[in-house]
Amino acid sequence: MSQIGEQAARVVDHPSGFLALSSRNAVFSVEGLAGFIAYREQGRHMVAFGGVHAPAESRGPLLDRFLEAASGRGQRVMVVQLRSSQVSLFTARGFTVNPLGTSFAVTLRDFTLGGTKKMKLRNKIKRARGQGLTVEEVGREMPRSEATFARLRDISGEWLAAKGKKELEFMVGEIGDEHDAERRTFVVRDRTREAQAFITYVPVWGERPGFLHDLTRKRPSAAVGALELCNSFAMERFLQEGIEYLHFGFTPFIVDPRAEAGASRVLHWLVLQLRRHGRIIYPSESQASYKQKWGTDIIEPEYVAARPLAFRAILDLMMLTRAM
Repeated sequence: MSQIGEQAARVVDHPSGFLALSSRNAVFSVEGLAGFIAYREQGRHMVAFGGVHAPAESRGPLLDRFLEAASGRGQRVMVVQLRSSQVSLFTARGFTVNPLGTSFAVTLRDFTLGGTKKMKLRNKIKRARGQGLTVEEVGREMPRSEATFARLRDISGEWLAAKGKKELEFMVGEIGDEHDAERRTFVVRDRTREAQAFITYVPVWGERPGFLHDLTRKRPSAAVGALELCNSFAMERFLQEGIEYLHFGFTPFIVDPRAEAGASRVLHWLVLQLRRHGRIIYPSESQASYKQKWGTDIIEPEYVAARPLAFRAILDLMMLTRAM
């Protein structure tokens, strides 16, 4: 494990916590307090990712210092992908907290491709194999080289061009490069050895250690089942290595139709509308369906918090994530 991984493993307890370590994020820390807060600035807000990454005894003092720093700069604080365990930390400081989406994970020791519910999944994997597709891991079967990552960037470019929109930001992963030792990348290749698709996986620390199924990309012409074949190959390898959990990450707008006590009812209504009609921003239903077909057995809500949770906060968040 790299030095960054060793440090993060001691304080990060979030399924998507690795994303907080992005070089694009600013980091707030205080001498004498363990942990950190990762954030980016947008408009009037300092937007923190994943809450306070710190041991329980340091979270309150670290958050208070962060709030003081933001106030001193004339900015407000917003937090995205806040876990249930930290909701009270923020409500106690006057934040309005709303469900924003759901994260999914599967316990690998219990995983099997058997059963009626996974018949379509098995058929897609079989179909991909029948087309001559195979899977290799970068750094093992494939070289961890600039040439390899150039191919991956080409695939990502084709994928984005076909979607006709910009790459989302902040709450999504990155391709990485040949120097990135933490991220694991599995690549689907066809009979001619041409790369057709890939999935990246990043470490997860804390109470459910393992890997996060992070960035997925495929060529528009890739055979049906390419990504399913890729993920099944990765899961088999993780099982062999004794990895405990595979996290499928956060899906925005997948929330309970009933508003929680203390939540903003206007924002709750907006999130429900985005789930039903906001495919142009993010295809929540199809993403949740993909994750659930793997038999995910750990389902956890994640929240957005702000003080106040007003229209300007939502606008800044949408601008930051490039959702608009």
